[in-house]
Amino acid sequence: MTEVLLLIAGAIGGFLVHAVTMKVSFKQRTIDNKIKVYDALITQWVRMRNFVYTHQNQNYSNKIIQEFDQIYGESQRYIGEAFLVCEDSDLTTDINNLNERIYRTQWHQLPQNQVDVTMEQIKTDAIVVISRMREDIRSSTRFEWQDFVHIFCGLFGSKKRN
Repeated sequence: MTEVLLLIAGAIGGFLVHAVTMKVSFKQRTIDNKIKVYDALITQWVRMRNFVYTHQNQNYSNKIIQEFDQIYGESQRYIGEAFLVCEDSDLTTDINNLNERIYRTQWHQLPQNQVDVTMEQIKTDAIVVISRMREDIRSSTRFEWQDFVHIFCGLFGSKKRN
């Protein structure tokens, strides 16, 4: 009888260790993906900023507009990835809004002092968004009650199939 109880306890313990290990691995991959996406977004914003300052006081030819559109397109791709890895829809909306502000501003029509003021405001707003990105990454490092519920629902839950 003792052997049977030990066998059952070992099976349950083995399941728990395996499930927690899988959850930790999943959380680590999620954190890695968030860092990669957020880093890429910040890099794109810096590229957009540098592009604006590099081409300030120039006529915006089709080539320059096309280059800026390409940088914007890459940032939109990263925003799409952010929607996949981030559970905070307010954060992803704010990321998208900031990106749109950078892209949609008519930089070529603004005088230099207004470009500086606008860019400084965008930078201030970006720092707030980046702080929220950092907090999103940090919150992913903690085990929460819903993580344990997810583990145990795997025992009893069935997948809905369409």
